[in-house]
Amino acid sequence: MIFSQADFDLLRLLRWNRHLLPETIDGLFTERDIQNLIALGLIKIHQRSGSFVLTAKGNQLLNDTLSIAAPDTPPSYRPVEMQRRLRLSMLAVTAYRAHIHIFTTGPEELSSSPSLFLTAVSRGRGHNPWGNTRIAALAHLGGLLLDVQYVCAGIGKLCLADELTVFNNQAARFRELQRAILFVGERYADVLSELANGDLSQDNKFVHYAAAYRSLRLPVHLLSCDSVGAMQLQIMSEPDYRTRLTQAALRSYYQPPPADAPDWDAMYGGMPFVLAADMNLRRIDAAIQTARERGYRQVAMAALKEQGEALLIPHYQGLVQFYALTDNAVSELLGRPATLHTPKRTQFQTSKGDVVDAPLIKAAGKTGRPSGGSLGPMV
Repeated sequence: MIFSQADFDLLRLLRWNRHLLPETIDGLFTERDIQNLIALGLIKIHQRSGSFVLTAKGNQLLNDTLSIAAPDTPPSYRPVEMQRRLRLSMLAVTAYRAHIHIFTTGPEELSSSPSLFLTAVSRGRGHNPWGNTRIAALAHLGGLLLDVQYVCAGIGKLCLADELTVFNNQAARFRELQRAILFVGERYADVLSELANGDLSQDNKFVHYAAAYRSLRLPVHLLSCDSVGAMQLQIMSEPDYRTRLTQAALRSYYQPPPADAPDWDAMYGGMPFVLAADMNLRRIDAAIQTARERGYRQVAMAALKEQGEALLIPHYQGLVQFYALTDNAVSELLGRPATLHTPKRTQFQTSKGDVVDAPLIKAAGKTGRPSGGSLGPMV
């Protein structure tokens, strides 16, 4: 029996994230794949959390097979730590589905786009450059270097000065990239609710995310940890995505925006046009404000259909005419079909080109003891 690429991707997701809820990877890996890995003793279900975790045997397989891997630190089962890991796993899987390289072990591996580094991978290993910051990840998408932070109800306060200092220190090696913030959550509306309705007071040097959002001077993007967010990440991974996707969407109707309106992406149908697929709401707000100052009652806005339904249409009701981006326009930007990544079922090969064998899995008999039958190869 030969391990597939899908098998190793699931093992690596568990190594990098420690915990994975079944619903987080629903549809990515088949039930057969999962049950095979459980039968081999490589993964198991942690009963209290209901999450998948690697076993010692699974960690050893990765240690013996991969040339570079996240440390095999045992997962923590403390509720707070476990919940944080489960949130990060939603981010990691969203990026994985967006064709982003997430199996990195340090920020130095972000030199090419698209890639993402989970800071939890290096926490606890000697010098900790992340301190007590809330930085969940760094991401290199197109021409952007993003400070990725998970935002949800009850997330607490942060020291914004410390967060920016650490981010800027790590970003120093990527001088050619524009810096930005990516606030992620389970749903777009959840993130915006915390940013719009949170506490604006300051406790010494600590502030709520709402206050941080208002004081940040860097671009701020929102992201939902789901298939829509994964498509957003694919779009943002392309260089100059605003201009290129706007032109792909408008085609012959495209007219360049005025030079003194940098927040507009085009003129369309006699009104300003704003591409909102990157969910940079402050840029959208600025574009609408500029339009109103120049006598326009509305702006044309384009984004993914689900982004419009989930947040943009109700949030900007009456201020925009919304247009859903077509798959053809997104595909033209990407240079390939606008689909999400699915793990390959081809044979897994090591960095040396070798395949990895696994012993045959014995099917359980009626008494629970292995019978002579086998579930067959995993490829």
